[in-house]
Amino acid sequence: MSRKESDAYMRINPKIYALAEGYEPFERQEFDGRLVELFELDEFPQVYEQNVPKGKFVVWSSADGTNYRLFIEKGFYNEVKELYSQPINKIWLDFWDRCDDTTKKYNYRVMIPLAIVCLCIYLIFSFIPGISSWAIYPQIGVFVLFIIGMFVIQKVTKNKMNQFNHESVDLIKQELTVEGFERVIQKQKDYTDRFFEEKQREIDEEIAREEAADKGEVAYIDEDKEETNSEVEDKVTVDTLNTAVNTLESEEKAEDNHE
Repeated sequence: MSRKESDAYMRINPKIYALAEGYEPFERQEFDGRLVELFELDEFPQVYEQNVPKGKFVVWSSADGTNYRLFIEKGFYNEVKELYSQPINKIWLDFWDRCDDTTKKYNYRVMIPLAIVCLCIYLIFSFIPGISSWAIYPQIGVFVLFIIGMFVIQKVTKNKMNQFNHESVDLIKQELTVEGFERVIQKQKDYTDRFFEEKQREIDEEIAREEAADKGEVAYIDEDKEETNSEVEDKVTVDTLNTAVNTLESEEKAEDNHE
């Protein structure tokens, strides 16, 4: 689905999009008159810290709905790069276009007219003379009608977007094959599990080092050895004393035998 420049209106994280000015993307994809630039998320610490700890390894951005910048964590991309190939990205851009079109359609054709009607009714009851004592009731009714209408429209829009999402996933399965899709989804899950297991291990080691420092110990060595440098030194000292005692006993026994 091609979009003219005048029709391009979708904005996704425009502030993040601007952060990549002056950076060179590691990949460019062009189709339907649109451009997708891929950047390593690791090069943008602020965006990285806001997303990766929450398990979000990919951040899409666009300032105009025509040019897109995709920020993706390096290890994640290397693991599942087929999910961000040009054919797959085209499917997702088309999905967002459909969602944006649907949202605007319901806003312009339903939400705004409903708001205008409710406002007119409210004002009519506000300025009709002689009904001020009971005008509050229809006014409350109009307000309730507007709230109900808003929720209904949001519900319908959400259902439409869910439908578009399922259709997009079906297209991706056709592109990758069902087996390929399931395989890459499993790789995505495995990478996520490994990533956070490694982060947790690093956190545990850091805590152990801080605890060791608080106790005046030299350093934390390794969680498998479960010994600090001070403990090792104590152990060496004890072993040395035992060796000295054994040597002395051996010498005494040798003297006794000599006598």
